[in-house]
Amino acid sequence: MTTSSGHPFLNNLALVMYDLDGTLIESAPDLAVALDKMLLNMGRPAAGESKTRLWVGNGIPALVKRALADDMHGDQPGRVDSSLFETAHECFKSYYSEELGHHSYLYPGVSDFLEAMKDRGIKQVVITNKSAQFTDRLLQLMGIDHYFDLTIGGDSLSEKKPHPLPLLYAMQKFNCPAGQSLMIGDSVNDILAARAAGVRVVGLPYGYNHGEPIEWAKPDLVIASLTTLLQ
Repeated sequence: MTTSSGHPFLNNLALVMYDLDGTLIESAPDLAVALDKMLLNMGRPAAGESKTRLWVGNGIPALVKRALADDMHGDQPGRVDSSLFETAHECFKSYYSEELGHHSYLYPGVSDFLEAMKDRGIKQVVITNKSAQFTDRLLQLMGIDHYFDLTIGGDSLSEKKPHPLPLLYAMQKFNCPAGQSLMIGDSVNDILAARAAGVRVVGLPYGYNHGEPIEWAKPDLVIASLTTLLQ
């Protein structure tokens, strides 16, 4: 299905791929509450939401390791004891399962944009580094799961963003060439994955990019809201 209304990026568009956390859903509050419960349970000081926002973006294992090290680079090899990580990881997943969706919400304009893409017959895919089990549940809790033809979590394939494999997988599944595909995200991982896959990429400035402006990652376009593309 093609369309010519709205931004030129929507012309001849057949597939939109979205990041999840920081792009469609403000999910840091859920993550922060669960992370602090995990840290307190392990006799460590709470990290708080501001630090959690800096650490989000590379999947739950990386988030847990960064929290244990209290350092953005805590997920690097050798920084966190493996047995300590395993205990903390299971603890976090338990708390996160309890908190999932309780404090999260959709960003303004998300529902309108998803509905517009659905009306135009454009395939929609979520590509996130969050584990698939939490991805699917969160989409359901936010009431937007029905918009997506496919969800790819960080543990769904052999590689995750910034590797292009998840994007290439989605494009192949729906037989959509790069020229008719678009990636939308809030972090450098999204931009790098899109560049490697050869697709255009839109950056959103309100999400989680480790404290750096999304402009620094040089997406093709930066917009304040998804609905900007419909204008």
